[in-house]
Amino acid sequence: MNIGPLPAAASGTETITLNASAPSGLTIKFSSNSVKLTTDVKTSVQLSINASQSLTPGDYKIKVGAAYGGNYKTYDIPVKVVQYLVFEQSNAFSPSSITLKQGATVYWINLDTPGGGDAEIHNVVFSSGSTAQSPNMAQYDTFSFTFSSPGAYAYFCAFHPGMKATVTVTA
Repeated sequence: MNIGPLPAAASGTETITLNASAPSGLTIKFSSNSVKLTTDVKTSVQLSINASQSLTPGDYKIKVGAAYGGNYKTYDIPVKVVQYLVFEQSNAFSPSSITLKQGATVYWINLDTPGGGDAEIHNVVFSSGSTAQSPNMAQYDTFSFTFSSPGAYAYFCAFHPGMKATVTVTA
């Protein structure tokens, strides 16, 4: 989470205090709840969000608050909780193999940063079990697919032939 200089800073520095609230089943933790800013420099604070195993997949909202210079602002952050998530990173799918029950949905997210002459665009192309294909996915783009029939689903990335993985669907 990036935090920019706030307008209440009259003396060149100010301290902001962060807090957050979330629905039951989601927990939020900041790397630091108090951050000192100057009037011209941004800073970053790591924000970790964890979901309990019993939380139903779906869309949720957390509220982050910041107190500074006698002011208080809140921001709503949407959070999508999913049961099955595959990362596309370092030209690999992780995990490379996953087993799930019929009717489950898998989400893929591209975490690769463009660089070194590679745009790090990925996609999901099924070579068995389905003819589905994702759109081309830039950094932070997502794709989801619901597996309605049992079987083995092999897939790959058309841009990086070494990126291969499988989904096994049980009844």
